[in-house]
Amino acid sequence: MKKLLSLLTLLLVLMPSQTLALSDEAKALLKRQKNLYHTEKTEAFMDVSERLKAIMEKEGEEELFYNAWNQQITYALNNIGTTEAIKMLKEMRDFVEDHDSKYGFLLVTYLNAHIAKNLGMDDRARDLVEQAMTYQKRYLPDLKPPLQPYYFLARYYGDQHQGDKVVAIMDKALQQKGWGPEEEVILWSLKCNAVTHQENVDTARFFKYYQQMHEVMKRNGYQGSAAIFTECHYAEYKNDYPRLMSLAQGITDKGERLRHKITAYDGLGRKQEALDSFKVYNAWMSQQHNDETRKLAEISALEVESSRAENEADTLRLTNQRMILTVIIWGFIILTIILVLYIRRRLIQMRQLKAAYDQLEAVTAQKERIESELRIARDIQMSMVPSNFSLREDVDIYANMTPAKAVGGDLYDIFIINDHLYFCIGDVSGKGVPAALFMAVSMSLFRAYSAEEVQPDRIVARMNKSLGERNKKHMFVTMFVGILDLKSGELCYCNAGHEAPLIIDKEVRELPVIRNLPVGAVRKATYQMQTTTIEPQSIILLYTDGLSEAMDADKQMYGRERIVEEVEQACQAGLYAPKTLIEQLTQSVHSFVGDTEQSDDITMIALSRK
Repeated sequence: MKKLLSLLTLLLVLMPSQTLALSDEAKALLKRQKNLYHTEKTEAFMDVSERLKAIMEKEGEEELFYNAWNQQITYALNNIGTTEAIKMLKEMRDFVEDHDSKYGFLLVTYLNAHIAKNLGMDDRARDLVEQAMTYQKRYLPDLKPPLQPYYFLARYYGDQHQGDKVVAIMDKALQQKGWGPEEEVILWSLKCNAVTHQENVDTARFFKYYQQMHEVMKRNGYQGSAAIFTECHYAEYKNDYPRLMSLAQGITDKGERLRHKITAYDGLGRKQEALDSFKVYNAWMSQQHNDETRKLAEISALEVESSRAENEADTLRLTNQRMILTVIIWGFIILTIILVLYIRRRLIQMRQLKAAYDQLEAVTAQKERIESELRIARDIQMSMVPSNFSLREDVDIYANMTPAKAVGGDLYDIFIINDHLYFCIGDVSGKGVPAALFMAVSMSLFRAYSAEEVQPDRIVARMNKSLGERNKKHMFVTMFVGILDLKSGELCYCNAGHEAPLIIDKEVRELPVIRNLPVGAVRKATYQMQTTTIEPQSIILLYTDGLSEAMDADKQMYGRERIVEEVEQACQAGLYAPKTLIEQLTQSVHSFVGDTEQSDDITMIALSRK
């Protein structure tokens, strides 16, 4: 289930329909905020939201006040970034705590659950949803049952490819009474989307649910955009790429908008625009899902639990005080009993606090264990890439890989089959354990398909199909795959969104490449092969963007121009060999970044035909 759909509909569900008692100014601001929500006019949207919050607070409209704030945070999450959204959520939580708002606590908890789920923190999200449901039953029993639990279940089981289970849950929900027209459409949309989470999508079944959903929309006279992601799936399955592009323009969530535009561009044959959008998408997702953001989300979730617990304790304390005032009338003895019970409760709370600290110590120990396991994983990963480069006397090869984290997502491979040198270099999206696992699968597929194919474009196409079939996390790998005939010098190659290699002979020049899409990005992507001749003694230098985009303390990048300049100087100094060339580049980039922490994996390969 897409992030935008769950968060956007969260707002629609909680938004009261009765606004007749509002002032004209409040109604105008409500309409203005709703219109701006589907645009990229960030400054205007934030300004309207602040004004709307102020007037709702002034008019005493508690639910509308918190809904406006909720809209503002969700917009920030979709268009500015997760870190900024978490900061705004902290401000909302502090305000809710100061004003003892039960409705505000419910919204804050659900928002934390959605952020946690978007960051892959499924267990934390599930706990928060359960807490929100319990909290609502206890303190807001008259509030209409929300749709949020159904979103969570749809996303939770969808990520596990259990689409049939999601369909069964939505069917059960649709049998309940009291849903509004828009809510009924949303449930049907979730049911349609559930089919897309199966490992093998049953398009006939999807079209059946899609038709039923439109019958419901027609019956209810609904013309909203709550089912926009279902419409995107429909356009994609029908290969209606112009409509998919038009629909994508109306998606508020930046990541989802870019992902659908990439598919549309590629389907329309606009390869360069697909690649450009893909680079923007990659940068955005890296920003949203970095380790620091996950830490902020975890801290935010823990703080909201603490705030809600204190709010419940305050509520209970006020109840106890009223009881004490009543009991005083009946006598000092009953008051003494109440005080004893109160002290006992405080002791229980202290024991609970101690248990929380014990849990923190356990988490710390677990963190140390994970770090130890990551070190072992790094050793295993480094053993997967070739380290013996003495393959034959007529070829000179050297490679080096330096992960930015304990484990990384870069890869390379080199081997010879029947006088043909097969080689590749790649860079998996993201970092850490997920990237390392994707890297291992990619290397295995490259080895397997290279044993069966003699054209690099066919190897890449088969890898793309395999990696795209079960790629629900939308990971991908940029790759350059080459096959060099060691007898004739003919090089056949296919570039899948990777940095163009350098050819070093009498001069340093860039190998011409076609900008194909990265492997795993779009299942139906096509790939083209190119050929050239590599003269004896000429060096082919390949590298990942961790080298060109390495940054110093002033955020200045090492850059491709500096790579070319360093290679030219090395050749002039007589360092005209793969190993000495890579060692010189490694020393140069380390001197450039200084003490700045390495931000991305750095991998280089150099080879020449003697």
